[in-house]
Amino acid sequence: MSALRLSLILCAGLAVACESDTAEKADEKDGAQKVVSKKAPEADGANDEKPEAQKAEKHFDLAADKSGVLARSAAALDVDEGIDTGEALHNLSHHAEKLPSAQKLCAKMNELGAVDDEKACVSQSEHHVVLIGPEIYAQWASCVMDSQSADDVKVCDEAEAEAEKLLHESPHGEGLSEEDCGTLFEKFEKLAMDDAGEHAEHVEEVLEDVKGDVIASCVDQGTKAELECAEKSTTLQELDECASTHV
Repeated sequence: MSALRLSLILCAGLAVACESDTAEKADEKDGAQKVVSKKAPEADGANDEKPEAQKAEKHFDLAADKSGVLARSAAALDVDEGIDTGEALHNLSHHAEKLPSAQKLCAKMNELGAVDDEKACVSQSEHHVVLIGPEIYAQWASCVMDSQSADDVKVCDEAEAEAEKLLHESPHGEGLSEEDCGTLFEKFEKLAMDDAGEHAEHVEEVLEDVKGDVIASCVDQGTKAELECAEKSTTLQELDECASTHV
């Protein structure tokens, strides 16, 4: 083979190798670009701040809360129009009977289109008063009664939910056990039913509905003094003397 022919063959081979290497590099570059383009949205998203949880537009004055577990339990009965409560319960509930009733509030919310089921709404309102106490309930009730639309009611409800959360996170009780709180609930229920006369059945119905919240509230807000005093009480009037706070 002549030197010239061998030289030409070598050059041709080198040219093919160079083209192949160039093509492979181009493919690698294109592939890298594709990978980058696929990851780009993730990179952009990583720099985005996560939206904060929706915060209430309105805030209730939690410093107004002056109610222990007995006041909260009594208030659940005093805001129900179906129960003809007496002076002993009024005193124990911090006179929650003077607040807009659950039925009145729910009728207002139904009128504004904020609720469909007034009966369920009444039950939920009674849960509210146990969890936030009659003083904060008064602020929520005022907010609802001043509302002009379902959106206004939503603002009130968001403030109420915020109040529930914050009160639960800052308990001022003495850490009673659920068992102790169950004992306290049973004593209150018995004495409230004794005091209610012909309304005893409805009293039991309301209290059994909110029992879980009463016990949860008791764990957060209950005191040993309330428990010990309640165990000795034989009437609702005597139970009033057990309340951790009076107004």
